[in-house]
Amino acid sequence: MALTLQRFSTAEVDAEDRVDLWEDHNARALLGLTCRTLDDRPLDAWELNARTGALDFARVRASSHVVERTGRHISEGGRDEVVLYFLLAGESFFYHRDGVLLVRPGELLVCDVSQPFSRGFARGLEELVLKVPRPVFEGLADHPAPLQPTTLRFHGAGADPHAASLARLVGATVRGDAGSAERAEDEAIQLLGAAFSREGRESAAAYRRAALRFIEQHLGDPRLSVPRVAAAVGLSERQLSRVFREQETTVAREILERRLARACALLRGPGTPAIGSVARQCGFTSHAHFTRAFGARFGVAPSELRRSSQAPGAPRPPA
Repeated sequence: MALTLQRFSTAEVDAEDRVDLWEDHNARALLGLTCRTLDDRPLDAWELNARTGALDFARVRASSHVVERTGRHISEGGRDEVVLYFLLAGESFFYHRDGVLLVRPGELLVCDVSQPFSRGFARGLEELVLKVPRPVFEGLADHPAPLQPTTLRFHGAGADPHAASLARLVGATVRGDAGSAERAEDEAIQLLGAAFSREGRESAAAYRRAALRFIEQHLGDPRLSVPRVAAAVGLSERQLSRVFREQETTVAREILERRLARACALLRGPGTPAIGSVARQCGFTSHAHFTRAFGARFGVAPSELRRSSQAPGAPRPPA
């Protein structure tokens, strides 16, 4: 099933109607809230939304404003849900009945939306959002959803690798780059379990999945290396090597194998891509190294594979 994607922007409506229409859009697409601006300037905001069967994904950018979720919103809200806010830019004050949190860029806020709260963005914001039904969240986490908001780093020093992967997935989903709705939802559920369950957070398999996701997302970067992957998933190089050794492979081998597989797919594709361009797209800085590695892996030179793939009636190239 294809993802359902939607875009909304206040730039497309009259200034005096922006707050009302912003509230209406969010009530339908994400979460019921009351909004007010902090000065006389019109609200400048846009939102990208993607919906799967059970989960809602969004990317939000807005000028300075305050939002509030009241008892009325909660009673009218329908499903009992948990919302994850991944703050990308701007600082956010989160007011709840037991106090106030300051959320900074790179931090994930986990919020029980069955409780009243307000959020303030004095300098505007940009964030990713994932909305999860409470039974789904609690089933994955193996414990009740937190009644008080909690934070977790997803970017920068000390970032949780699973939260980082989840943020990347939310971003890819609202861009339409995550594949089908089923694939996006399945991957999000796996990452939620890895990030919030004790078993998932401590699992070597979960760290390996996080490392492989990071590798896939950075294959075209020639700077991709074992130290960068280890830092991204929050392990030492030795710990990461042990995780991959359990599968009788290494991080460096996985990087090379995935680069060569991507190169093979590009050479099999339509058109006649230049060998040097394919090598660069797959993170190789040396044409000669790419050719040697490709020949050793597939038993055929890149140019020969490209030529045979374009020939009418050609046999299927090596996998």
